[in-house]
Order: sequence, then structure tokens, then C-alpha cells
Amino acid sequence: MNLLELAGLEEIFLGLYLMAHGGIHLIFIFNFFDEEKNVYTGWSGRSWLLEKVLSRKLTSYVGKITWVVVAILFVVSGLGVLDLLAIDEYLVLLILFSSTFATLSFIAFYNGLSPTPYHWILGVVIDLVLIFFLIVFPNEIGFLLPILAVIFLWAVLFHNKVIPQSTT
Repeated sequence: MNLLELAGLEEIFLGLYLMAHGGIHLIFIFNFFDEEKNVYTGWSGRSWLLEKVLSRKLTSYVGKITWVVVAILFVVSGLGVLDLLAIDEYLVLLILFSSTFATLSFIAFYNGLSPTPYHWILGVVIDLVLIFFLIVFPNEIGFLLPILAVIFLWAVLFHNKVIPQSTT
């Protein structure tokens, strides 16, 4: 089955998953301090790439806009999957673009992600899985959903146990 043939729970799961995946990118607009764990969480406003050509302040503005755009792209993708927006003919392309843009953003702002970049690698894994399935198996989207469910369960149940907590 392809993306446009999803129905019922599959459609709801993928639509909500995409919207939640986009929404989590909004944490990168801020840099929160967690007093309990003594770490910052979010994005510090730094970019190893952009700071070579832009001021730190402009890099911060570009980054914040980038993270909002990533969130919007995934939310719109999710709404499209849920058939709440009439974008069927662009839906696959939109999800591919959203995932690619999010991955490139992660790479560009890698050194500014807190507590450490590997805490956020799960988002890149989701993006790469989406890209892979939409390009390699566009008519087998049914296989994508269990993989996304496993990633979600791993994140909820094991993420903090597998990734060590930073104290810096």
C-alpha cells in the first residue's frame, strides 16, 4: 500500500507521528536549563557551519526560523496524511523535503544541540527511515509503520537508559 492508501488507525498513527516529530523540533528554539540534572536542553544558538559566514546573533535568528520551518513542514505533512489538507499530490514530496531539511538542519546546528548532539540522534533516525521508505519502498508504507512504532517505544522506554545523562 502506498501513502495515499492508508486508512483508519494507520493513517491516524502516521499523521500524529509526523506532527509530534515536527513539534519536538520546537525545543530547539530555546535552551532550557534543567536544574535537577544540571544540564541545558535544546539549542544554544550555535552552528559550526553558519558561524563561519554569519554573526552569532544572525546565526541564532536563522536557526530559530529553521526549527520553526521544520516543525511547520512536519505538522503540515501530518495534516496531509490525516486528509485534513488537500495536498495528496504533494504529500510524498513534502514528507521527503521535511525529513531532508530536518536532517540538514541537525547537521548544520550539530554543535549547538544540548545536552549533547547524540541525545537528538533519534530524530535523524526517524528522518532517515522516512526518506528510505518513501524512496525505496513507496508502495510498502505498511512496513514503515511498525518500524516507527518500535522507534517510538524505544524512545519512551529505553532512550534515557541507553544514552548516558550528561552532567556538563
